[in-house]
Amino acid sequence: MERPSDHWQGFAGLSSNSDKYKRIQLLLSSANFEFLKTRGIESRRRHQPDLAPHVQCSVNLTHFTSGFNNVVLELAFSDSVYWIARVPHRALDDGDRISMLSEIATMKILQQHTTIPVPRVFDFETSADQPFGYPYVFMEYLGGRTLPNGLATTIPHQHHTKVAKQLACVFTELENLTFSRIGRLWCGEDADQPVEIMAMAWHSSPGPLETSLEYFYNQRQDENREIIAMHPDDPDWLTACWVLKTALTHIIIEDRVRGPFPLCHLDLHFGNMLFDNEYNLTGIIDWSNAQAAPLEQLSVCPEFVTFPGLSDEENRPIVELKDLVVESIREMERGQEKRPPLDIPEVDIALHSNLTPLSTYMASKSAEVTYRQYMASPRGSLWAGKMVAKVIYGKNVTWEQLKEVYGTMPLF
Repeated sequence: MERPSDHWQGFAGLSSNSDKYKRIQLLLSSANFEFLKTRGIESRRRHQPDLAPHVQCSVNLTHFTSGFNNVVLELAFSDSVYWIARVPHRALDDGDRISMLSEIATMKILQQHTTIPVPRVFDFETSADQPFGYPYVFMEYLGGRTLPNGLATTIPHQHHTKVAKQLACVFTELENLTFSRIGRLWCGEDADQPVEIMAMAWHSSPGPLETSLEYFYNQRQDENREIIAMHPDDPDWLTACWVLKTALTHIIIEDRVRGPFPLCHLDLHFGNMLFDNEYNLTGIIDWSNAQAAPLEQLSVCPEFVTFPGLSDEENRPIVELKDLVVESIREMERGQEKRPPLDIPEVDIALHSNLTPLSTYMASKSAEVTYRQYMASPRGSLWAGKMVAKVIYGKNVTWEQLKEVYGTMPLF
């Protein structure tokens, strides 16, 4: 059986002079891994009471993988069962701890209410004030591997229809897993209470928010203020701010302004998808940024957006994969039984029966505007503004014409 650590490089992929290398080295040398192994066995017995008494647990400290915040280790049980132990190599403040609990709550809710392949959470500790010395999460090992590049170009064409149906299933289930407000999911300190909506970690108006208009407008204006501060009296940048601001009228779905709001991954790209050798989707990982958000936000997926620098022929696989996904979503939506928002299940679902579906929005030009808008950092907003202008106006209006209108117009 394939082990998770078979493809992990440990320290080999890190610079020995980097802060990350030093943090991981300190973690591996100072944490109480005997305690972690004991906790692994205890957790395994809790989830599997008939586990044979002779089963032991070991931790591989030489083969691991790591990200910006966490190191991921293999918990190997002597009966050939493997779990994942995810341990932060950065010190957690209270905000980080809350984010960790929100992610755990999100994965548990997905396990309970969808068929989306997400890791099962077996055990967790959010405090460093315990014998191991660091927070940790024990999760299921799903198998499969991430692809080295975008789905449309990496996956052989003969598998595209199958992959499109699997992705459509993910989108359709997220579309139907809704909440009454915009924000992160919270199920209490032990992630076992009824779900509530709490403030977002990154948004200019953390909320929880009641409308999609607040979500998009407040964030856009906050970023526009940052842009104007960096580029005062620059007509090009001011025009970009105006274009991105007025683009909101092309983004927002009128009948969806007050929700319900689906669960959104917010970082759904090839690096967070696991596939086996036959391109079956085995997992969607890294739900650390997930939250209830507008349906327009659910449409944002880097795998379905073409590259301006490539020809139509080079972009064709992306366009065709998106078309397959949208058509599969449309078919699934026809037979989908609507559910009330998870946080207020008493709501009459008839109120939401005729709302604009995800498939209709994803097939529209608005979806690309939303993507360009959402992915535009303040430093990249001039380029994004020009891209959005092309999507909205085509060749009918030039950038110079827009600059004549907006280049000196006060934004606030």
